[in-house]
Amino acid sequence: MKKSIFFAVSLTFILLTQNCTGGSYHASYVPSANTNPTREYATGSTISKGGLFYHKTYVPGPLGFNAEGTSEGRGCNHSILYLFSFGDSSIESAKKSANITKVAYIDYEQLGVVAGYIYHRVCTIVKGS
Repeated sequence: MKKSIFFAVSLTFILLTQNCTGGSYHASYVPSANTNPTREYATGSTISKGGLFYHKTYVPGPLGFNAEGTSEGRGCNHSILYLFSFGDSSIESAKKSANITKVAYIDYEQLGVVAGYIYHRVCTIVKGS
């Protein structure tokens, strides 16, 4: 009985403080713990923006010089119920998907259902040539 209570408390703590797609309660009160490329979406601020049940955000970000945005590649990471996470949202995977060698822009897109607890998707969008 004690082991199952300890297991339940430990699992709850882990699920509420970690997320493979970048969000965590820990990042809400320790700014240096937030490594999400779209920093405000790693905290509970989506609830105050009206994103409790559904939110979708596109965050643009220019990066490179001397490159045209003629091709677009995407790399996405998915999280379901904070239990299962799969995909690759790295810049390299997005570049490979469109055979991009020179990067002009790196944008980020986030989609969350019920504040990201049911389903959460983070996509890195690379534009270049």
